[in-house]
Amino acid sequence: MANKRINKYLGAMTIGALILATPSCSDYDDHYFPTRGDESDATETLWEKISSDPNLSRFADILQHAQYYKDDTHPVKNYTYADVLSSGQVCTVWAPENDYFTDEEYKQWLAMAETNGYNLEQQLVRNHIALWRHNLSGTAVDTIKMYNGKNLIFDRPEATMQGVKLNRSNIPAMNGVLHTLKGRTPYEYNFYEYIKYSGELPAFHDYFIGKDTTYFNSGASIEGLPDKNGNPTYVDSIYTTSNLLINRYSYLPRTNQDKYMSAMRGLGGGSNITAEDSMYIMILPTDAAWEEAYNKLKPLYKYAATYENRDKGNRGTTETMKDYNVDSLMEENIKNDLTYPLLFNIHKQPKLGGFEQGLPWTLEQFVQTIAEQNDTAEYLYNTYGDTIRSSEIWKKTELFNGECIKMSNGYGYKANKWAFPLEYYMAPVLVEVSGGAFYYQSSDKFYVGTGQHKSFSNSSYADIANKYGRVSRDNFYLMKPKGTSHPKGEIKLYGNVRLDPTTKSSVGGHYSEVMSGKYDIYIVMVPNWYTTISDAGELDSVFYDSLYVDSIAALCKNKFKVQLRYNNGAASDATTKAVEIDYDAKKVDTIKVFENFTFPYSYKDLRFCYPTMIVQGSASSANLRNGYIRELCIDQVIMKGKEESEPVAD
Repeated sequence: MANKRINKYLGAMTIGALILATPSCSDYDDHYFPTRGDESDATETLWEKISSDPNLSRFADILQHAQYYKDDTHPVKNYTYADVLSSGQVCTVWAPENDYFTDEEYKQWLAMAETNGYNLEQQLVRNHIALWRHNLSGTAVDTIKMYNGKNLIFDRPEATMQGVKLNRSNIPAMNGVLHTLKGRTPYEYNFYEYIKYSGELPAFHDYFIGKDTTYFNSGASIEGLPDKNGNPTYVDSIYTTSNLLINRYSYLPRTNQDKYMSAMRGLGGGSNITAEDSMYIMILPTDAAWEEAYNKLKPLYKYAATYENRDKGNRGTTETMKDYNVDSLMEENIKNDLTYPLLFNIHKQPKLGGFEQGLPWTLEQFVQTIAEQNDTAEYLYNTYGDTIRSSEIWKKTELFNGECIKMSNGYGYKANKWAFPLEYYMAPVLVEVSGGAFYYQSSDKFYVGTGQHKSFSNSSYADIANKYGRVSRDNFYLMKPKGTSHPKGEIKLYGNVRLDPTTKSSVGGHYSEVMSGKYDIYIVMVPNWYTTISDAGELDSVFYDSLYVDSIAALCKNKFKVQLRYNNGAASDATTKAVEIDYDAKKVDTIKVFENFTFPYSYKDLRFCYPTMIVQGSASSANLRNGYIRELCIDQVIMKGKEESEPVAD
């Protein structure tokens, strides 16, 4: 009889199920010795118990129509949950009684067996079945991992399963235990399931689930006899699906232009939104929010048909990048940048009331804080690693707008508007010139001469640093002339440090790149007399004398010129007219060299492409006789993006 046969797919089913539950010693005994205790007198399988019970006829009908799925696209042909519960696998079933299915609900579940079998299996059938025996005895309150991976609470003192009352309990079967319920155990999506199956977020779904990769898993499949050529065959084939965005800081794009593109960003390490035992908050953009954000960012992602590839080819030459789809490059980069910042791990957030109290968040506290728009936490920290702070015109809790939805592994906010500020995407480009930021182009005789890194401890020389200016990261770069010529160098305008827009200090996270938009551009110069302190390694008290410092500064002034090299749509990059700078060398000075400069094309996520800044000394012979020197001391280049309506303050 069909209900007596052992499932020929049992091995595959058990392997998959074992991933979901690890048995204790007693569970092990229950699995391998199914006639212990009350079960010793059982003569019927779980399926026979359910199908013969008139109060469970609706659930039995659904089980008989519900196919067993290996994954969401691979059902096992002619194999239903009537067969599963007739097999030798030991299970516990919490079966909802007929009274708790309305006629309409019953019809809908049956219809799903034909139209949406995988979700019928996950949301109803597997949400009521667990491996091993779980009797209603004792006083333990257990978290039971169900067949679908969900963690449900079996409260024995209250005789409830996930809050639903048991009616009859501990009905023994040859292959497990049956309980009946006065209702159905509630099903909650995890974040991945909600995105994939809810149908609530079509635009976001199309991008996110488009990163799914399904592959044949030979290691988990059951191998049969080899074919006539000696190749392996499989009695049962197991397929595994993974998503490029989940649990990754980066992933390689799957596009025809990937040889030009940087790795795209995933949600970050430890961001497994399929995990049922996690605590996440996630922003889930509706189509309206997704479209709003896309249109807001689109002007910043305008790509040219060709770019000069700075890092390929021979020294002194550049390869031209071409033969890629500009529109698809824009689409991929915008949608990726809309997706990776959306997830927040509760365990990683700053503590309630500040770090001194040391109280970790709970999900409920975090959600309540958001509902009250209470900015208790100092900042938010997403799973990618970006620190998000409030500013004078923007509150970080504004990110979490829209309907709050309980998930099995956290709470989602179905956002109807996009609340990330533009500054988050068009982040300041911060170049530490001492951080290997020079691009060498020997054919144009661009060189740094005998340039070198110079250390300057802001803490050791605090009195000077506080009075005349601190240098970034305790070092700067000294460009020295080669022979009698002026120093000349070309600086890569690719952020090698990220600047926190609120604190103005460098922070972790992805580096910023120039986008197709408007910028104010600054160069941070350091007085040459800082090198005297750096070389000595200690501070002579004479530097505390302002008159002495003024006299030294008067002998080490600089004149230099600055140009930008950038893509303007021509076959090779254009160069701006030189801007002349006269630097008095009295203090560390942030000098604006270009105001409202618009880059016509974006460099976002292009692996080998970036604009550059050409810096060259320009002091004349007369200048050199009157207190000017050739050496240039540069700390940083800073580029501040600007919205059309809001100028960026210095």
